Amino acid sequence: MTAPRKPVSEAGQRSGSAANPPVTGLLNINKPPDMTSHDVVAIVRRIAHQRRVGHAGTLDPMATGVLVVALGAATRVVEYVAEGSKSYRATLRFGVITDTWDAEGEVIEERDASGLTLAAIEAALPAFTGEIQQVPPMYSALKRGGQPLYKLARQGITVEREPRPVTIYRLVIENWSPPELTLRVDCSTGTYVRSLAYDLGQALGTGAHLSALTRLAVGQFRLEDAVELDELQSQAAQGEWQRHLLPMHLALSHLPGIMVDEDTARRISFGQAVALDVQGDSDIGYAYREGFLALLRRDPSNKWWHPSKVLLSL
Repeated sequence: MTAPRKPVSEAGQRSGSAANPPVTGLLNINKPPDMTSHDVVAIVRRIAHQRRVGHAGTLDPMATGVLVVALGAATRVVEYVAEGSKSYRATLRFGVITDTWDAEGEVIEERDASGLTLAAIEAALPAFTGEIQQVPPMYSALKRGGQPLYKLARQGITVEREPRPVTIYRLVIENWSPPELTLRVDCSTGTYVRSLAYDLGQALGTGAHLSALTRLAVGQFRLEDAVELDELQSQAAQGEWQRHLLPMHLALSHLPGIMVDEDTARRISFGQAVALDVQGDSDIGYAYREGFLALLRRDPSNKWWHPSKVLLSL
């Protein structure tokens, strides 16, 4: 009988060449301005000397803040990071509307915002909290007929976008220096802060666009714990960058984790369903023994859990 393959160790190395073993884990990086999320991924690929690198939750080039980057087997669970709630510090500039609804776009209209008051803003904010319907901006990566909307927008084509439900948990005014407002935004995944800026400007009659954005948190990944990209590159030159590597189970910290015995771990590694007594009503969980083993999904009819992503060395 062929022996089962060994599970991937968390925040460590998978099997590979002795000279350059692949690395698995997560990096919480403070994305600098004027870079795309893919630019950051490209830098991490060069640092780690491996191609299998991805990220959770795209940030626009002008935005800064938390960008979670996954390496190795962690790329298979990074989608669960993006599902977490997010927090932003957003600066809105009233009186100016751009085609992208942010500062990177062309100005398409200017309005007089000199009469706008803090009291009027405070009165308007409750309509934008809770579960709301939000129209995505044309300049977004959403696709229509296989084409990203931003490519259509660059051709001067505007298409109807269906409103989507999103949840704004909290809006807190941090600063009002007319014509600019700084807001703390706590929201669900799928929320466009650019759309929030545009919609609030329309509601107040002055128009507005997003002039600055910093992502403060994605799930439990927070800006105060993020490593600066320059620092990461500097430490890579000294061979010390891996000290910032985080275990990939943190991507699933909102799900139940199940410690399994050796026999159960072996069965899971072969893709077999296992019976587990798991508290709570979540239908998704993860198994671990000497590290992260597999993502599991519960059979709705009983206590059997089926491996959906078994993370093993190649």
